[in-house]
Amino acid sequence: MSSPQQQQQSSTSSSLSSGSGSGKDKEDDGKQEQSSTSSNKTKTSKTPKTKSKSILPPPSRTRLVTIVAHVDHGKTTLADNLIESNGIISERLAGSVRYMDSLAEEQRRGITMRASSIGLRHSWGVPKNGHHQRRRRRGGNGGEKKGGGGEKGKENKGEKGEKDVRDLVIHLLDSPGHVDFSPEVTASLLLSDTALLVVDAVEGLCARTHSILRESYAARLVPILIVNKVDRLCGVAGGGGGMGLNEAEGYLRLRGLIESVNA
Repeated sequence: MSSPQQQQQSSTSSSLSSGSGSGKDKEDDGKQEQSSTSSNKTKTSKTPKTKSKSILPPPSRTRLVTIVAHVDHGKTTLADNLIESNGIISERLAGSVRYMDSLAEEQRRGITMRASSIGLRHSWGVPKNGHHQRRRRRGGNGGEKKGGGGEKGKENKGEKGEKDVRDLVIHLLDSPGHVDFSPEVTASLLLSDTALLVVDAVEGLCARTHSILRESYAARLVPILIVNKVDRLCGVAGGGGGMGLNEAEGYLRLRGLIESVNA
């Protein structure tokens, strides 16, 4: 028979042992939680972060181009043909659908009243062994003036004819030609990188064409001349709207037109 004191001592020792065991279990659980969190951190740190890519190219490969001209010189027809080159409209509808004239009043009157824009993709090739690169190589030492000889000369011959294809996005702006909507033209010229100046081969430079040229020079732009309706030079005079010129007379007419624009 055990005394009551011995029973109390055994109960206290068992409670202490159970308490120490529960404390060890808690420590083990805490260590497991810390190891699991650290492993999760390492897994998340190893996963690479994906960056969102833009659909449009960088600004260095983006151009803003506006089409300017006198009324009825063919701006919207030129815009239709450029849009057709990207496959947006069919070749049969180019020139008649007036794709950039989105207002109902524009379609009804047949003139452009508000400037509108569209993005077109253009690919162009840069020669890898172009003339400018050859001139750059010649600017070095005397031994490299003739291609360097040996392996360098072979590399240049192998690269000849290859091109580096680059993509551009051209935001094309179709501006009005009527004088009543001249603020639209001024805003388009201030926004653009360059301008396409369309001139009728028969009518030549008109009053609105001269004012557009002055505004382009004020905006520090160098317009690109596009002579439109060249077929009317040799067309039947009278009801056909042509001038009935022969080849020599048509050449002199075009040369005079270009000189008057550059004057």
